[in-house]
Amino acid sequence: MTKPRLHLLPMSALVVVGAAGVAWALQGPSATAGANPPTLIAHPEHVQLGLPTARPQLTLTNPRAHDPRALEEGKQLFVAYNCADCHGGEGSGAMGPSLADGRWHFGETVGEVYQSIEEGRPDGMPAWGGRIPESQVWALVMYVRTLSAGKDVSTENFEGATVQRGGH
Repeated sequence: MTKPRLHLLPMSALVVVGAAGVAWALQGPSATAGANPPTLIAHPEHVQLGLPTARPQLTLTNPRAHDPRALEEGKQLFVAYNCADCHGGEGSGAMGPSLADGRWHFGETVGEVYQSIEEGRPDGMPAWGGRIPESQVWALVMYVRTLSAGKDVSTENFEGATVQRGGH
């Protein structure tokens, strides 16, 4: 004769309640609550022509674009937050992609660079949003976007001929 396992009932109830809570949280606000859908950052180069957008798109602008201290602060933060460990000194590239070659995998606009820093990217780029102040993210955006400005990113191929890099 087996003994009833009554001690497992409270634990089972907790698991069911926890799973229900996770499912509710993942559903987000109820459609009947009249909540607006989330605003997405615009990526017009990734939208197929002729398809309507289901949600409003947002074009971000850097609120620190005219702050004379932001560029120097971004440069200091690039070192302080160890960005150079992955992206190399002055963004030359290392374990992470180069920021100095003008080839931006996730886009080079202010909003796209902000989104990369804020939300992170697959395969290595951590999300800094919520970990550092938004004003510092904008300072980093300002600095990172200057790393490829005015640089000759040509390279030599195996035969020694110069090849101009471009695009993605």
